[in-house]
Amino acid sequence: MNKSGRSAIARSKSIDQLLDEDREKREREIQILILGAPATGKSTFIKQFRLHYGDRFPQSERRTFHDQIHQNVAFSLVHLMDHMERLGLKFHGPSVQKLAEDFRKKHPRISLTKLTKKFKEENEKAEVMCPVTTRAELTKRLSSLDVYQPEVPNIDDMHTLWADTAMQIGFEKRHTFETDKLTFSSEYFLNHIGRICHPNYLASVQDILLIRWPSLGVQEHQFIIDNFLYRMIDVAGQRSLRKKWIHFFDEVTVVTFFVNLAAFDEYSEEDPTVNSLYDSLQAFIEIVHSHFLDKTDFILFFNKKDLFASKIKTSSLSQCFSNFKGPQTLETCIQHVREQFLQSKPQQKQVYTHVCCAIDVTFMKDLLSCVIQCINDVYIRKSKTY
Repeated sequence: MNKSGRSAIARSKSIDQLLDEDREKREREIQILILGAPATGKSTFIKQFRLHYGDRFPQSERRTFHDQIHQNVAFSLVHLMDHMERLGLKFHGPSVQKLAEDFRKKHPRISLTKLTKKFKEENEKAEVMCPVTTRAELTKRLSSLDVYQPEVPNIDDMHTLWADTAMQIGFEKRHTFETDKLTFSSEYFLNHIGRICHPNYLASVQDILLIRWPSLGVQEHQFIIDNFLYRMIDVAGQRSLRKKWIHFFDEVTVVTFFVNLAAFDEYSEEDPTVNSLYDSLQAFIEIVHSHFLDKTDFILFFNKKDLFASKIKTSSLSQCFSNFKGPQTLETCIQHVREQFLQSKPQQKQVYTHVCCAIDVTFMKDLLSCVIQCINDVYIRKSKTY
């Protein structure tokens, strides 16, 4: 055999080896598509995975979250200022009043509608300039469009505003707000503002879990668990961006769908006439009936059980589901919500359900262990069918 023939055989063997390695790599890859409306807990779920199966947020990296945490404090202060106006509360002294006015201009509350609109415009421009043909290219482009870059707040300014008597009175009366209430995370950050604004502050795991930040585009996260690569694809949940979901259905092992139980008496920012929990139900119905996912199992997470339990003491679930007749107990309410979702799926579709509180580190450790076992079982079953 001449030299060129031997070279051709060597190249062929090398190609075969690369193909075998690629096939083996793909066979040990589990893809999880993470879907759900905004503020349902998708990002917190991924953080819990990182905490229990990733790098556990080493101290060297926790400082990278400080800007977001300080911005969360700023947004919470501005939110509280809105309520102070309704209560007729004024800051003490013209200097603090002027500081508050300037602070509100620099740190306006997040408008999901405006952010989504801007994101869509930037995405459309990018599409015209450079059309994409593969999911990988789309993921790269959507994850690079950072349209949300708020100004980092001044810590001394936040200290001054928080120390004002009128601000403290407003915070004490927060439970009297009938609409646009402070979120749990806002209350948390305001309660810990002294620690968070200290010069030697280092973010705790709980601080990181409670960050609220708008997720736009696509974020991909990877974890190695039991020698398997878990590739998690988190896709934006805004109503106007859900058409993008279809681009990520291919080769998905399982779809996880997140629902905010506590949103039963809230309304969508994108459409104030639509109940937020009902909106999640409609999104679930659309996705679970997609023929592209006929053979794909779903894991349905009913999140924020703790807030839901608190809310149903004073608000009726019938605000979202008119067919709910009670009794207004936690177990009955959760079961009714679960039934509304499960009754809407195709009969043959396998949907696993979990009720959770995604910020509870101890609870989520046990739950994630169960979820991983469930996903592994799905993966093994699907592998046997190929």
